[in-house]
Formats: sequence, structure tokens, C-alpha cells
Amino acid sequence: MLVRDYMTRPVIAIGRDTEFHAAFDLMRHHNIHHLPVVEAGRVVGIVAERDLLLAAANFGPALVPVGEIMRAPVTCISQRASLRSAARMLVLRHIGSLPVVDSRKALVGMITETDVFKVMAGMARPRKSGISRRAVPSAATATARGRRESALP
Repeated sequence: MLVRDYMTRPVIAIGRDTEFHAAFDLMRHHNIHHLPVVEAGRVVGIVAERDLLLAAANFGPALVPVGEIMRAPVTCISQRASLRSAARMLVLRHIGSLPVVDSRKALVGMITETDVFKVMAGMARPRKSGISRRAVPSAATATARGRRESALP
């Protein structure tokens, strides 16, 4: 079982300059909990829902780009890696998701602890095609959304 057969793709990604309220809204809209931060298709950081909630508590309505609150460097995994190695990385590093990269280190998907649980529970089948589990905007689209009314507390 390979990561590429169970990862979520295409991936929702944002740029460093995406305002954190907009990133939170994007997460809520797509029911996800992690967003990779990319520059030129390469992962430069990651932001989790809990990071954004903490930012809301600290910054309130201030316009703060995710580049200032993202976690970096990011642990990524190859799309050719085994699902078992992805599960081990998630557990050993105490993280909930891994950006998936190709041989050129370009972002191609995300694998989460929920994806692994679904496989182990018999609730997921491998996808050999390019079919996505959800329609998503490109990183440029997510970044271009800018600030709007946020659902952050």
C-alpha cells in the first residue's frame, strides 16, 4: 500500500501571504484541519486549525499572514512511500498530516491520520486514477481570496 493511492489530491494549499482568517475560513469550507503553505509548488510551512485558533486568541481581528504563524520546516513524505511508513511518521512525530511530494519535491497531495484510520478500518480503497475526493481551488485562488468575514472566534 502506497501513500499515493490513499492521499487526498488535489491538495488545498495557501501562500505565506494568505491572511489567517481567510485560511481558517478555507479549512471550515472544505472540512479540513491542515493547510500546507507553498511557494512555487514547494512546501515551505504548514498551518493547523489549532494554530489558527491560537492566532485568533492572540491577534484578534488583526490582519496577520499565515507566514508569521506557520510551522516550518515541514515533515513531508514521498508519494512512493508505504502507507505504513506514513503512519509511523505521524505517530512518532505527533502530527496529524503529512504533505506528499513527488521526486522533484513538488506538493502532490496530503495524507492524514484519518486517511490511515480509514484504510485500517476497511473504509478506503486505493485510487489509482487522478480522481479527487473533493474539488479544491489552487493555491493562487486560495491566496487571492484575501480577507473576508471569518468564522474565527
